[in-house]
Amino acid sequence: MGKDYLDGVLQHGSAFAAHPRIDPVGDRDAGNPCLVNFALKPGLSTTITVYELNLEGRVVRQHAHAIPGFAFIHDFAITPNYCIFFQNPVSFNPVPFVLGWRGAAECISLRRNQPTQIILIPRNGSDPVQLISAEAGFVFHHANAFEQDGDLVVDSVSYTDFPTVMPDQDYREVKFATLPPGQLWRFRIHLATKTVERSLLEQRCCEFPTLHPAHVGRPYRYVYLGAAHACEGNAPLQGTLKVDLETGDRQFWSAAPRGFAGEPVFVPRSVGQGDAGFHRTGAEDDGWLIVLVFDGETDRSAFVILDAKNLNRGAIARLHLKHHVPYGLHGTFTPHYFG
Repeated sequence: MGKDYLDGVLQHGSAFAAHPRIDPVGDRDAGNPCLVNFALKPGLSTTITVYELNLEGRVVRQHAHAIPGFAFIHDFAITPNYCIFFQNPVSFNPVPFVLGWRGAAECISLRRNQPTQIILIPRNGSDPVQLISAEAGFVFHHANAFEQDGDLVVDSVSYTDFPTVMPDQDYREVKFATLPPGQLWRFRIHLATKTVERSLLEQRCCEFPTLHPAHVGRPYRYVYLGAAHACEGNAPLQGTLKVDLETGDRQFWSAAPRGFAGEPVFVPRSVGQGDAGFHRTGAEDDGWLIVLVFDGETDRSAFVILDAKNLNRGAIARLHLKHHVPYGLHGTFTPHYFG
């Protein structure tokens, strides 16, 4: 459809992150949802610009903050009062990238002797930014965050090292056992003491967490993830995992051995035109999961629909395509029909 510069807010070549968060109840927008996103300008110091857009797509708040050091940040999380970023402890050597010898990601390496910096940017744009150190690790994607008893709680898929495929390695022959698995961790940030506690929520190799859109930035119970078929070690994502964060119960649906699953997309059951599920009317897990699955045997893809309440039912519908869809990462849902 073309590039959108947000009515001149973004300049040619400006960044706009791939992971916007939609606050379901914008306290500063008369209770209406607002989209929160960021732009990153790395260098010896890194500038993070936060944007908040209203339902009409207009920027209603914008503020920029300089952060010490180089920052490679792919995703972030929000609460009603904070934007939360994990500044992974990495170094970047641009020379092989500039010369065309390596891709940008292949020029990044994790500095295990350095801590992860958690960056807390107040959404009001005026209170001071806080930097809090945590144990070193690498995070691509966050599940959710919320405020609780004076703390900030962030659930994220974390790796012990930066997973990469070496330049001379065929990506079709990746030895997954040599790569660290992504696992779901909970980071509890104590604002009063500026300390962080970590706890493992899910040891199975997983990625692409999602949840009911009405609970973004708020306490929640259920998280859904793309997950490996095996319970341990790194492996391709072949299924969908539901974790009950209150009881610890788990449900798992798998497309193995020849099916490879992408990100699950949560679709609330009660969705009105233009609502997209930001206003919850039923139970938190009352809805469907849509998963794009590639079948390695037939070389075709299918949209698989799962019952978000009960993954043990298996696929309740499969929409078979006549071809494959190039294997991707993310998806989204809208109740609007574009004819």
